[in-house]
Amino acid sequence: MSVERAPGYLDAIAGVPLSAVTLTAWQSAATQAWSDPARMHHAGRQSGLLLDSARASIATFMGVSHANVFFAGSGPDGLRASIGGIFAVRSNLSQRVLVGQVESMAVLGAAGSLPGAKVISLAVDQVQKTGAVDLVDLDQQLAEGAALACIQVANAEVGSRQPFAAALNACRAAGVPLVADATGVITHDSLPLDFDVLIAPARDWGGPPGVAIVVTSPNNRWRPEEAPDRGWIGGFPDIPAAVASAVALEESAGSWQSQADLNRAMIDQVRSKLSSMNIVCAGDPDNRLPHVLTFTITGAAGGALVTELDARGISVASGSACAADTRMPSHVLQAIGLPNDASIRISLPPDCSEETINLFLAELPSALAAVTS
Repeated sequence: MSVERAPGYLDAIAGVPLSAVTLTAWQSAATQAWSDPARMHHAGRQSGLLLDSARASIATFMGVSHANVFFAGSGPDGLRASIGGIFAVRSNLSQRVLVGQVESMAVLGAAGSLPGAKVISLAVDQVQKTGAVDLVDLDQQLAEGAALACIQVANAEVGSRQPFAAALNACRAAGVPLVADATGVITHDSLPLDFDVLIAPARDWGGPPGVAIVVTSPNNRWRPEEAPDRGWIGGFPDIPAAVASAVALEESAGSWQSQADLNRAMIDQVRSKLSSMNIVCAGDPDNRLPHVLTFTITGAAGGALVTELDARGISVASGSACAADTRMPSHVLQAIGLPNDASIRISLPPDCSEETINLFLAELPSALAAVTS
């Protein structure tokens, strides 16, 4: 039996209930994979085989060898391991770490905590206000040398895609590894054809919390430290979570593109309605993730509107996409030059329906009036 979500749930980036198939896989793995997968006895080998199978399944989807796929306890864990690991082996070449201004708080925190590092903030587009990294500034900063660069595939708060292929080419030409936060992308939008290191949380594609993937390029020699031969970064492996994440990805691998098309149309519908209400939408209107939209509000706190909509059966997010405190201004909106004191983000879950969107659009005007009057 799967857990039902509210019909007005519009916060997929926060996670969605496991499907019946994924939940069954998690439960089955929990009964079998309770022993240390590094052990040589039967119970250990059984745990190891399940973890290996999950790793191989993710690798098939990503088009890489299983040796290039690693699991971590969360996206921030994977980012810290990747950013810290690469810096550790390259800091003798440069102390500079190039980081986009609109990167997640997990990336900014990981880079900022590196001992001895000099974090260089990469400029973003200020003309169209999309949040896309300024490639001219990237080239100039690369010319001065860097241990690594951190540029996301797309921004999970405002939805804008980054010029990732061009950024990767620039970094490759300069001999600088690129760490890519791919939160919000897998099974929602096309992945880059090439990358150095890519990190994403399993809840993006209907997997459980407590697991993320770190995928390295076959052409990139760096590999994260892992548990012996099993691909888990840091701590004891949560094998049921790894298995469930692989099953969830298998389940959605063949159908996500058609759902993405539907989501894009529904987000366009919302953008059009908000425009008619003179509400500012953030991010690139075209070159964007299909399922994410953030808009700014004036005259009320974002948290107040979240609470008001929640009372009407609609779940949305407020504030910075990666900050638990909804009172915290969005550093992403600030970077791209939009009002950042109050914002609302919706992210469409799998199988989001027109009924959910219509409910949101029907309730939004009166909810706004209730918190701004």
